[in-house]
Amino acid sequence: MDLSDLLHGLGRAPWQGVARNILIRAGFDPSRGFPSTVKAILSETNVDKSNIDKLVRGLEEHVVAGEKLLRFVRLDGRDRSTLEKWISGKRRYKNDLSDVFPGIAPESVIIPLKIQDPTSVGFVNLDDGIAAIFTSVRSYVKSVSLSSDSLKAGVADGFERVVGYKRFFLQAYDAVWLPDNEDFAVFLIDFPAQVSNHYATAGLAYLDKVVRQQLGRSLTYANLWHAVDGLYSSPDGKLVDYGFSAGGQSVNHHKARRRSSECLRKAVYDAAGAAAVKSSGKQLELFKVAMQWTLKHSDGLFAEPELLVPGRAADLIKAMPAINHCVARDCLTTGDLNFIVSKVSPHMRWK
Repeated sequence: MDLSDLLHGLGRAPWQGVARNILIRAGFDPSRGFPSTVKAILSETNVDKSNIDKLVRGLEEHVVAGEKLLRFVRLDGRDRSTLEKWISGKRRYKNDLSDVFPGIAPESVIIPLKIQDPTSVGFVNLDDGIAAIFTSVRSYVKSVSLSSDSLKAGVADGFERVVGYKRFFLQAYDAVWLPDNEDFAVFLIDFPAQVSNHYATAGLAYLDKVVRQQLGRSLTYANLWHAVDGLYSSPDGKLVDYGFSAGGQSVNHHKARRRSSECLRKAVYDAAGAAAVKSSGKQLELFKVAMQWTLKHSDGLFAEPELLVPGRAADLIKAMPAINHCVARDCLTTGDLNFIVSKVSPHMRWK
C-alpha cells in the first residue's frame, strides 16, 4: 500500500477528534492541520516503518468504528460460532480498492469500479472483537454553487445564486462486526455526515445477503425505539440533539454540538420547557436523540463519540413504532464504539 493512500484515508475521519489522534498515536506531528500535515509527511524522505505500522493500525480500527450507520442482528444458538468461523476465514481479494486498505484510493481509480460488488479485504482482530471488512464504491448527490463566470452569458441574470447538483464518488468500507461477549452481531455501514440514508442501502443489502447465506435463515434486527427515551433519561452522557413533540402541540428539533454547549437536558431553555409541558399535564414525547460522551484513553488521548437514534415525528402516532438503525460518529477505536453500543443495547427490542 502507498503512504499517500493511507494519508488520504485520514480524510474520511473527523479531523479534531479522530484523524488528528490517529496521527499522534502513529508518531506524527498534526499541529499544522490536515492538508499541511499530509504534505509534510509525504515530503519526508525516510518515514519510520514503525510509524507507518501504527498508522495502519489506527486506520484499521477507524475503518470499522468510524462514521457508521449501525444495525444490530440477533444471534441464536450456534450463530456466534458460525459467524466467528466465517469472519476468521475471510481473505483479501485483490483489486484497486482492496490494494489500498485501510487507505482510500484516488477518485480516478475508484470511478471505474462503481458498478462492482463489494470486495472482501479480509478480517481484522480489533480492540474489541473481530470484523469482516468489505470495500466498494458508492455515490451521493450534493448541491454546489456555480459562479456566473462558469455559465453562458445571461444565464444567471436575475438570480442571486445559481446551484447545480453534482455526484460524488467515495470508496466505502462496510463491516460485519462480532463484539466480544454479546448475543448480537453489528452491521457497520460507511455513513459520511453529508449523505442521506439512501447512501447506506446498498451496503446494508449486501451484508444482509452474505450473513443470511452463512446462517441459513432470515435475520432479526433490533428495534431501537425504546432507546430514545432510555438515553434521554439516563444519568450520563451529554444530550446534543433531540426531536420532540411538546404535548402534541408542536414538533421541535434542538441541537447543541459546540464544545462549550451545555447538555440539552440541563440547558435553561430546554429544562424550563420540559418542566412547563409536564406542569400543564401533558408529556414531552421524544422521537429522536443524540448523546455524546467524553472518554479518556490509556495513552491520555480523549475521544468524544456520539450516538444518534434517528426517529421521526411520524413515529409518535404509530401503534408499534420501530427504528432499525442508529448512527455512530467520532469514534477513534472499536473500544469507543463498544462503549456507545453498551449504552444503547439495554434498550433493544427484537421484532
